[in-house]
Amino acid sequence: MKNRYRVDKEIISKEWGLIVLILFLYILGTILYPELPDKVPSHWNAKGEVDQYSSKFWGAFGIPTMISILYLGLLYIPYIDPGRENYIKFESTYRLIRFLFVIVFAILQIILLTVIITGKDYLISKLVPGLIGIMFILIGNYLPRIKHNWFVGIRTPWTLSNEGVWKRTHRFAGYLFVIGGFLMLLAAFLPPPVNAIIGVGGVLLVIILSIVYSFLIFKKLVKN
Repeated sequence: MKNRYRVDKEIISKEWGLIVLILFLYILGTILYPELPDKVPSHWNAKGEVDQYSSKFWGAFGIPTMISILYLGLLYIPYIDPGRENYIKFESTYRLIRFLFVIVFAILQIILLTVIITGKDYLISKLVPGLIGIMFILIGNYLPRIKHNWFVGIRTPWTLSNEGVWKRTHRFAGYLFVIGGFLMLLAAFLPPPVNAIIGVGGVLLVIILSIVYSFLIFKKLVKN
């Protein structure tokens, strides 16, 4: 039994599907590359209109490269965490987090390529909020399982300095993320810019309330 987190054959054997998915995105980008325009949409404003463009190379391979960096970062960042031994305590949850981020961003890339090729920009304002909403709901369910560490979770000066504050903040934030996720799902059915206001507002509210709660709980524990 491992007493410390490490990337070994066991981890790779359980996550080969993610590696295949990332490779598939690169292959898909290569196949579709000739079909992409020289400039591809890369950002949409609150009204659902394209307001920024990038090169076709970025459209084909930008997100897959970001996914690769994110995945490798999540795999190896525990090695430089002073609390590395804690990752063993939530190893299965940490694996689910890696799966979640890779799959969500892979779906996002497929949506982006679909929009670029078909020109159906409205898919962004309909599908992306729903996708993010599902991600928030899943994150909310697993947040309370994340153990004290320096890189993953709600990291404020107060959660990092007190494990009790960490536990209570992540339990509270878990509920907030689920509520925020359902708000994002609701936003997917609303027209722009209302969906953007609700979506962005919900995300900001979740973040702000989580930070404020961690401070208040810290002050309460210190006082007691």
